[in-house]
Amino acid sequence: MTMPYACTRCMMPTEEAVCPVCGAKTENAQRIRDALPPQTILHGQYLLGAALGGGGFGTTYRALKLESVDPVRGEMVAVKEYFPHSIAARSDDGRVVPQRNDAKLFTNWRDKFVTEYNMLLEASRCPSVVQVLDLFEENNTAYLVMAYVEGETLAHRVREQGAIPPEELMRMMKPFIENLRMLHEKKIIHRDIKPANIILKGGDTPILLDFGSARPNNPELRKTVLISKGYAPPEQYEENGKQGCWTDVYGLCATMYFALTGQDPADVLERKYAIKATGRDPLVPIQKLCPKLKSQWADALMAGLAMESGERPSSFTKLETALFSESKPDAPKPAPIIDSAQTTCTLLAAKRAGNLLKRLAPQKYEGILREIDRISRLSSIAQQAESLQQLLQGSGVIFRLLTNGFRATKP
Repeated sequence: MTMPYACTRCMMPTEEAVCPVCGAKTENAQRIRDALPPQTILHGQYLLGAALGGGGFGTTYRALKLESVDPVRGEMVAVKEYFPHSIAARSDDGRVVPQRNDAKLFTNWRDKFVTEYNMLLEASRCPSVVQVLDLFEENNTAYLVMAYVEGETLAHRVREQGAIPPEELMRMMKPFIENLRMLHEKKIIHRDIKPANIILKGGDTPILLDFGSARPNNPELRKTVLISKGYAPPEQYEENGKQGCWTDVYGLCATMYFALTGQDPADVLERKYAIKATGRDPLVPIQKLCPKLKSQWADALMAGLAMESGERPSSFTKLETALFSESKPDAPKPAPIIDSAQTTCTLLAAKRAGNLLKRLAPQKYEGILREIDRISRLSSIAQQAESLQQLLQGSGVIFRLLTNGFRATKP
């Protein structure tokens, strides 16, 4: 069923080719693969406008919830349609039909889509989460109705306007982090926090979207492998990786890294292989890209991006404390005093630790030993000390402990 009188963008009633309210042209509506046409009415009450976006598992539309008394007035909403494009297609009558051999998989994935509704219903009490309004089935598929949030995504804001100044971002994120604690208190982990899933309501109020990947926070419950490159921690690349609140902490810290620098963080696979081959972590320290960032904020965010989950803040509460607890203003850093003997001693200790661990993991520690040899050939003691510090920070807990142990004893 269709009605030909609503603008596909602002949803105001009009029969003009150009909307007199917002200036949108019907032919300029975003084209999404197999999207339902604008002015389609679903469930007898949701008038669809333009498709807002589409992914592997669904399409989201701007829509108007029609009032029974006056069909051209109503509430603006977002309608998300379950549509796994890899295993289904749109029939001529609008139904979503699975391919012949994928009917069971289609049904299983649809059940998970319904789980998103239940997750959102539980999470909707959190002020920083998009509000869920309805769930219904039609066209052989399911539809999730959410409050429509006017604004641009954090990803779009940074891509278009550049990095956000530190003070401004922290003002935005402090209440956001405080509110997201409620998710973890309700035993929900989002598992896909990234700039594209945060919309800035009114330009400066972050709202978290897309709970399609959310799961109960139960470490014993098996969770699917889920990857958003640059924003997913190592445990999400592993079929049996232990995921928890610390997983969301990584995603949020990666998101803030992007907002402050305008650059995506190095992906964990890139980091893992580089550390294994060279002993160096390619993740650029955030203060090098954002020099105006306070040390307290930089330290907290870099800790949240640790490869080892046990080295990150384990919850949003601990991240909030690390970021915003009272601390003295940053004092000017004095020039470091380089101790030549200490640097030489640390190099020898690191080499002993690398040789010992090479027996357990030859490929990984061969790269570390090559990096130690490179450092030892540097002409400047200051360069040696700085490179050695970077090596120790990026090489894992066991290597650091062994190096410190050998350094405390005479060779």
